[in-house]
Amino acid sequence: MLKELLLATQLASSPMGFDQAKTLADENEASLSKETKSRLLQAQGNALGSAMTTCGRPGMDLSAFSVVFSLNADGSVAESWRKGETPLAQCVHQAISAYGLAGQWPTPFYTSIELSFNKP
Repeated sequence: MLKELLLATQLASSPMGFDQAKTLADENEASLSKETKSRLLQAQGNALGSAMTTCGRPGMDLSAFSVVFSLNADGSVAESWRKGETPLAQCVHQAISAYGLAGQWPTPFYTSIELSFNKP
């Protein structure tokens, strides 16, 4: 019993990784009402548009990347995770972390942005 309690405490205090945060984001986004999902997509689009204006440069590596954000109630970013290490991925991650996702969100609220520039 004591071992189980210690293990649970260790897991609870372990830093969350990208995959766990992405799972939470997928679950959060799937549970949204149509109205809230529409507001989220608008906020993501605004933040991503601003980030791409700042970060986009001709000839950049356009490899796919994903960023997950844990938002505070006011849309500011509490925590974030990234999968992808290109300069564009790093810059977009930093820019959106600073910009946040404007709106009122339940807390904790996890959401993700995945970018791929490959043609279908």
